[in-house]
Amino acid sequence: MTENKESKLYYSEEENAMVEDLDDLKELGKEMEQISEKNDEEKLNQSHDSEVRSDLNDN
Repeated sequence: MTENKESKLYYSEEENAMVEDLDDLKELGKEMEQISEKNDEEKLNQSHDSEVRSDLNDN
């Protein structure tokens, strides 16, 4: 009975896994890097409130 329970647990973990091998891990890393770069570009292109941003002051 214990073996069956452990088997189901392992299957569940495997079913929900994002990666199965090193190639999957590399691909996931590339996708995460692209998302991060896109988010960085969006933040860079946002307008900024000059009263909040001290580096935009002309002092």
